[in-house]
Amino acid sequence: MDQRLTRLLDAFRAIGPVAVAFSGGVDSTLTLWAAITALGEDAVGVHVRSEFICGAERERAERMAAHLGLSIGLSLGPGEGKRVLVRQVNALADEALRANGPDRCYLCKSVVLRAVQQAAPGRAIAEGTNADDDPARPGRRAVAEFGAHSPLAACGIDKAAVRELARLVGLPNADDPSNSCLATRVPTGHELTHKRLIAIEGLERAAREMGLADLRARLVPGESAGNEGLDALGGVRLEVRPAQRLLAESCAALLRERAEYIGFAFFTLGERS
Repeated sequence: MDQRLTRLLDAFRAIGPVAVAFSGGVDSTLTLWAAITALGEDAVGVHVRSEFICGAERERAERMAAHLGLSIGLSLGPGEGKRVLVRQVNALADEALRANGPDRCYLCKSVVLRAVQQAAPGRAIAEGTNADDDPARPGRRAVAEFGAHSPLAACGIDKAAVRELARLVGLPNADDPSNSCLATRVPTGHELTHKRLIAIEGLERAAREMGLADLRARLVPGESAGNEGLDALGGVRLEVRPAQRLLAESCAALLRERAEYIGFAFFTLGERS
C-alpha cells in the first residue's frame, strides 16, 4: 500500500470513532474512504445540506456514498452498518451568515460542523482540509474551535496527492473540478437570499446542460442593489475556463435568453483564471 495511505489510515485508527463531514467532493470522499477503511462501522459520514449546496452537489454526494457501499439515512442505530447521515440546516436563518460579511466562510463552516457534531454525538469530527489549503482561511478557525481533525492536512497530503490517491483507490470523482458553495457567487456585503441563490443555481445548471463545466455564475448587483431591493437580482457574469471560452461564446445567445428568463437584468461572459 502507498505509504501516504498507510499514514492516513493510521491517523484514523489513532482518532477512533469518528464522524466525517462529507460533501461528495474528492477531498471529503477520500477522507471518508480512509475512515471507513480504518474503522469500519466506527466511522460515519455526515452530509450537511443547506441553501448554499446545489442539487448537483447533493446528487454527487449520494453517488459517492453508494460507491463506498454506504447507505444513506437520517439516523444511526445499532446494527445499521456503515452509513452516511443527512442533515438539513437552514443557513439563511442565521442573520449574521445571511448578511454575507467577510466572516461568512467561518460562520458557514461552524454551521456545518455543529450539524455534524449533533448528528453523531460522542464521536470525534474529521473534515477534508488538505495540505494545500491556506491556514488563514476563515473556515480553519471553525475547525480549530470545534476540535475537528483534518487528517489529509496532518499527513501532508496536498491536492495533487489527494487526486492521485483517489485514483489509486478507485474513487470516480478523483478528477472532478473543485467547486465552492453558491454563497461565494454573491459579492461580500450583498445579502444572501433564496431568490439570488436559486437564480444562480438555475443558470449554472443550464450552462452545464450546454456542455460547459468548472464554471461560476457570479452575481453583479445593480448600483442600488446592496441590501436594499433584494428582489432585484441585478446582472450575472458567467465565468468559464479559457479552454471552454469558444464553446461558451457559441452558447451565449441561449445563455443570455435563459439568464433573462430567470430574472437577471443583464448577462456577460468572463474567464476564470
